[in-house]
Amino acid sequence: MTADIPVKEIMTREVCTVPKEENILNAARRMLEFGVGTVVVVKGEIPVGIVTERDIIAKVVSRNKVPAEVKVEEVMTAPLITIKPETSAREAGRIMLKKGIRRLPVVNNEGKLVGIVTDTDLLSYSIDLGEYIKFLREDYTEMSEEVVFGKCEKCGKFAELRNVDGMNICEDCYETY
Repeated sequence: MTADIPVKEIMTREVCTVPKEENILNAARRMLEFGVGTVVVVKGEIPVGIVTERDIIAKVVSRNKVPAEVKVEEVMTAPLITIKPETSAREAGRIMLKKGIRRLPVVNNEGKLVGIVTDTDLLSYSIDLGEYIKFLREDYTEMSEEVVFGKCEKCGKFAELRNVDGMNICEDCYETY
């Protein structure tokens, strides 16, 4: 069992987007329509920036600007930090923590937007994983062999571990040991 998955497994595929020439009023309406707090700014199919609710408050509302008169490209955060669909959920979380961001657009090899991963997606995944591990622990209590979960000393993944020559390693590393 592996405790890390690619973000393509947990990302939202239908992303709220607007062209960079759009005004903030219409961007805010799109966000309401999608029920999200972020809009990814695109040029064609390529993401070029991001606008959050906080950006709208800090850069438009608090400055008493008229949302219909402010272009998205004036408010967006750019350059955009993106990840690939194959990036691990763990690495996505590390990037978010390091950069102080809560959303990561996911782009394919051509740079086209294919999804978005949020801090909420990662939290839901970790909660689900925690509940699954708890279930496994309860299920294994009847077995005679002690089951240990933790960080593999060879690859660093969180998984069910086997003790081999004094090292705790995961099933994947055990097969190649």
